[in-house]
Order: sequence, then C-alpha cells, then structure tokens
Amino acid sequence: MKKTLILFAAFAALVSCKSLKEEWDPVFTFGDNEPAYSVPVSREAILEQAGIEEFTTIADLKKLYKNNPVVITGNVWIEGQVTTSDQSGNIYNELYIQDKTGAIDLKVGRSALYNEYKVGQRVYVKCDGLTLGSYSGLPQLGFQADDTTTNEYETSYIQLQSLVDAHVFRGFVETPIAPLTVNEATIAAAVSAGYTSDLWGKLVTVKGLTYGNQIFALFYPNPNMAHKSGNPENRVFLSDSGVWGVDTWACTKSKFVEYLNAGVWDTAEVGSGATRYGAITGRPADYLTGEVLDKFGMDMYLSYKEIMIKYATANYISHYFTLGGQTVQVRTSGYSKFADSPLDSEILAGKAVDITGILGTYNGAAQFTLIDDPSISVVLQ
Repeated sequence: MKKTLILFAAFAALVSCKSLKEEWDPVFTFGDNEPAYSVPVSREAILEQAGIEEFTTIADLKKLYKNNPVVITGNVWIEGQVTTSDQSGNIYNELYIQDKTGAIDLKVGRSALYNEYKVGQRVYVKCDGLTLGSYSGLPQLGFQADDTTTNEYETSYIQLQSLVDAHVFRGFVETPIAPLTVNEATIAAAVSAGYTSDLWGKLVTVKGLTYGNQIFALFYPNPNMAHKSGNPENRVFLSDSGVWGVDTWACTKSKFVEYLNAGVWDTAEVGSGATRYGAITGRPADYLTGEVLDKFGMDMYLSYKEIMIKYATANYISHYFTLGGQTVQVRTSGYSKFADSPLDSEILAGKAVDITGILGTYNGAAQFTLIDDPSISVVLQ
C-alpha cells in the first residue's frame, strides 16, 4: 500500500507541473524523519550544492524582464529575507523577499506561510523553470501563467508542495529588515522609473500621509465569467470620486452585500474605461445585445445589483492617501482579519499618518499593501 501511495504522489506531481526537470533533490544532511523543506539550510550549503560562487541579485534578475513574462533558464539563484507575514490575511499565497538591491513578490501558492517562513528568515530560490513577470508594474516570480479567459496575470502560483520544495529553500531566521523611510521625491522617482525601480516590493514607511477622501474598487458582477479589461460588461468601478459610503478598510462578503443593500452604490456604473452602460440598478438585458448578452444566461433579466448579491465575494478596497503631489493607494483585502474594521475617525478628519507596508505599483501609481493590522501599520502623527 505504501508503494502504491508513493507512485500515486509521483504521478500527481507529473500531471500537475510543466516539467519534471524542475525537480531538484538536495543532498543536505537533515534530522531523522524530518522533511527537507522544514530544515533551515546555511548559505554556504546552498552555494555548494547549487555549484555557484554567488547568488544573482534581485535587481539583476529583474533586468531579464523585457515587458513580457520570461521563463528563467540556467543555474540562476536568488536570496532574500522575508519581509511579510500572511497571518493577518491581507497578504495571501505569496511572500515578499528583499535583498540589498531590491525586492520581489514570490508567488508561493500556499496558505499559512507564516508558520514556515518567518519575517526575517533568509530564503533561497532556484529560478530555473520559474517565470519572471509583472502585474501592473509589480515584479513577480512564479510559474508560467495559466491560459484562461479570466486571467490577467503574467505568472501563476507555485502550489504543489513538491515544487515549492524544489525551488524555495529556507535559511535561518535573522534580524528582520527595517523598513526604509521614503518621501514624496523617492516615490515620484519610483513611479517615473516604472518596473525598473528598486523600490517596488520593499518594506517601507511613508510619513505624513493624509486621507484623500476617495476609494478605488473594482467588482466583477459575476466573477465566474470573463472579466478582463476587454469585458466591460462584467466590470463595475467605484473610483471616479468620493468614498461611496465605504468607511472600512475593505469588505468581507457580508459587508459587500450590506453596502449593496444599503443603496450607497446604486449610481455606480457598469463598464470599464470609456465604455459605460449605465447604473447597476439596470439589467444586462437593458444594456447589452447578441453574444455578450447571451453569456449572462437567465441572469440577463436580473439587475446588475442583484447579480452582484447573487455571486457576492469578499473584495479589495483601496483608499487613496496623499503626500504632497503624490497619491498613494492603501490596498486591503476583504479576506483579511481587519477587512471590516472602520478607518479611524481622525484619519477621516484629515490627521496625518505614518504607514508601514509593502510599496508596490498599480497602473503607474504607488500602492501600499498593509502587512499587519492597521492599528499597527497605520500610526497617527
């Protein structure tokens, strides 16, 4: 029976990954009955086993990206320290690692990563077979993206444990990296540099931000249908102006439905960019025709508001903050433990705050991802 289970696991790994050549068996000495991935490995041991003299810097790895995702080949390794924890739930299925030259989003598609990868822990990544990509300017390292009608990412998650073990190796826990304090000029320079900036993905603190009284939210009325930018009939934005009655950092599924039932989003429009159909109180049958309408099935006779309630999910919300002439979005997940927590009344009143988190970019603007509860990450001045 044991042999049968082993054979089945091997077969599952075969059909779940793109190539078995990505597997790599370390020859380190581990403790009795302890899986390889659970034992911290020294830097020297990795260098010896990999047959390299030094690691590629994150900055040099990023130079391989030329506006399109690239599959890394050859004996390329990077190292970095973990700067994030998924314990609060705002960061999910990923790690951010950082070295002296930059940082990158490592798409380890597993939950409760904080149990294995501690903040400050050194991590070594075998890049051969992984894909370097970008999401709206943010550097990401994972597998080649799956080709689906709803996927807008250039990379996908490293999910199978055997593949995580073959590419991501835990070193020892060290003193955590201190956040870098950045100012308006630093952020402006990073936005101007685009993907090549060494700031994206780093742990930073921005001081003196004030609330901009505006949010950004993108909802997919039926998330099971195609919802790329080319599918404006299945996209709803709350981003033109104001806060749309939202006073929480994000919204869980129940809070999402509560906002909809309260009617504060009734004037939100279906559409994307210059293509606008009408308010969510209208029906697909009122706005659409032909094949596009047919995709909604019987839902075409429901209002978009009713469709959004029917397929309700937790949702990200981005709150705009300002620093001089720079705008920074603070992005929080509807699946985080603090999703439905209200913003402090003093923040809403315009009191300046210092915010610590991962600084990224989205569509040519700076965007914060909180790595902890706002009571810790957002400090009133």
